[in-house]
Amino acid sequence: MFIKVRTIFLFSLYNYLFLVLFLGLVFPSFAEETKKEVVSPGVKQEGKDSENKTSIPLEDREDNKTRMDIFNQVYEHRVMFRTGWGIGKLSPAILNETGPAWFQNSLFRQITEPGSPLSIPYKPVKDLGVNSQFWDIRYGYKNKFEIQLAEDISLGVYSRDLPASNNFFSPRTDTYWASAFEGNRLLRFEGVSQHLRFSYTHPFSKIFMIGPSINFHRYTERNNISYGSYSTSRAEATVPNKATWSIGGDANAEYSMKGILPGIFAKLKLRDWWELRTRLELLDRKGNFSVLGSQIIQETFSDGSSNLTGVVPAYGGKVRDKGTILNIESSFQYCRFTLDIGMIRQDIKRNYETYLGDTLGGVPRSDYSSRSVYIGFSEMSTSVKHTVTEFYIMPGVSFFYDSDKIY
Repeated sequence: MFIKVRTIFLFSLYNYLFLVLFLGLVFPSFAEETKKEVVSPGVKQEGKDSENKTSIPLEDREDNKTRMDIFNQVYEHRVMFRTGWGIGKLSPAILNETGPAWFQNSLFRQITEPGSPLSIPYKPVKDLGVNSQFWDIRYGYKNKFEIQLAEDISLGVYSRDLPASNNFFSPRTDTYWASAFEGNRLLRFEGVSQHLRFSYTHPFSKIFMIGPSINFHRYTERNNISYGSYSTSRAEATVPNKATWSIGGDANAEYSMKGILPGIFAKLKLRDWWELRTRLELLDRKGNFSVLGSQIIQETFSDGSSNLTGVVPAYGGKVRDKGTILNIESSFQYCRFTLDIGMIRQDIKRNYETYLGDTLGGVPRSDYSSRSVYIGFSEMSTSVKHTVTEFYIMPGVSFFYDSDKIY
């Protein structure tokens, strides 16, 4: 009986081995599949292999996976290039400071020149339109650390069809008639912000990340401005019935500042293809400013004669901006391509730590309005607002790298 059972067992084992050998010869892939561990394309292997492979190669994915799955992995390195355009609104400090400063300066003038015209602002400055250009380069490490090199330019060009000026009223005095005039006009504005940012965002959940950032920031501002004033002396004046009118000329007011801006950076991953980002930075930058140009003044006398005279506004000193920069951005992704739509809001208070200069020329100072004389006590006495609100759109492209290859 034992011999019979053993014979049946050996015969069954022989049949099984013969079947495996037959299938291995006829279907070679069958033998290979029996040795291979099945792994889902979306799940990384544990152990030593997982340390070297951070994503699934594009050609190895299965048909039921989309191209988006390849670019939604956490890659070791990522480089993104973006550029874009935008529009916005500007409330410039160069105009906001003119109204109160010229009024205070005309009050101080009464001490040495009694009866000289006051400069009373009567029309507030409206927000002005600007066009914007943006570009940046971002490097990310494991979706946590990020380095960003960025630049944004705000540009506004204005004319008489698009007024960008302060208007003043001078009441009647013992020696001057009442008058109204345009005091300071902004012809062109250009603000250039350059950023070198370092950020770290910590994942607190599958969709929310937040962390600190620091921005090494440089800012330059160029304003092309023109001055205006108008006065007419009465018969009781030393030179009676003389009209003094600023008819032309312009000056360049330039600012150069830098600072280190701390901030908070947050991300919210709503979908594989949709992410919200926001950054808030505390702005504190300081540097130098200068104003230099010309002002052409026409004088018309009672006998009908007239002459043109040039005066030179020349000012300089130390300036400081403090405030916040807020950036909110919605990012849409398709594979390696992104489309970002966002808003940047700058709320700034500008202060002058020193303000020196004068408007030099041969025209009596009481006949026209100007900036400060020698020391700008009026400019240094108060802070003035400077705000920029920009909406932009920026397409971009990303490249990924890990131990497999570059994607």
